[in-house]
Amino acid sequence: MVSEGDERELARDYAALRAAYAEGAFLIRAWHLQALLEARANFNPGQPRVPRGYRFGGRWAGPGGDWGGPAHDDGRAKIVAISGDPDEPKIPDRRPARARERNRIGRALTQYLRSLPHSRQADIIERVGWLANEVGHTIRSYFDEPRSLEELRERATAPRPGYDIHHIVEKTPAYRDGFSREKIESPDNKVLVPRYIHWEITAWYATKNKELGNISLREHLRGSNWKTRERVGRYALRKFGVLR
Repeated sequence: MVSEGDERELARDYAALRAAYAEGAFLIRAWHLQALLEARANFNPGQPRVPRGYRFGGRWAGPGGDWGGPAHDDGRAKIVAISGDPDEPKIPDRRPARARERNRIGRALTQYLRSLPHSRQADIIERVGWLANEVGHTIRSYFDEPRSLEELRERATAPRPGYDIHHIVEKTPAYRDGFSREKIESPDNKVLVPRYIHWEITAWYATKNKELGNISLREHLRGSNWKTRERVGRYALRKFGVLR
């Protein structure tokens, strides 16, 4: 006969096995995604390029590839067709000069990828050219599984590419409302989150909300105590899939 204590121990062991399996499955998926991005970024510098003046001029040429003949360059960026899906974001052939535009395209593509099965993600990542090279780390980070608050805080002590330090209680509004630097910059108030999700949370705080009288959540929290702000900050981390 199994005692109540043995049953609890078996239940804990089973839960630990399930967690280990889920973590292993996610790591395999992440490694695959990372390998695709790094393979796309670490091209062979000895590979020939299509000559300038031809269609796709400057791109790496495949063996025996057809250059497509001379092309008229009107100076405008072309769109890279990926799959024909009407919901698929349009990726310009050329790297936009403005960082704001590159970031907009990167976020749109990453959100689109998240809606697809893994096999389709891999197919698209292999085709996005300059974007995979430039924001590969940021694309990868967006696919992180939710973590515990302790893990997110611990990770904030060692920043890495594709992630941002995020203040659970928003930093600038807290300063404006007179909270101390010690409290705002405390390790308890800092977590490491994927960069695009950090931007999404910031935009969420700034978006006007009809339920709040058509003001933003940031304005609504003005003058609130620390506990209220912290509760909202943790809710945001859960809402955007960072905190489990």
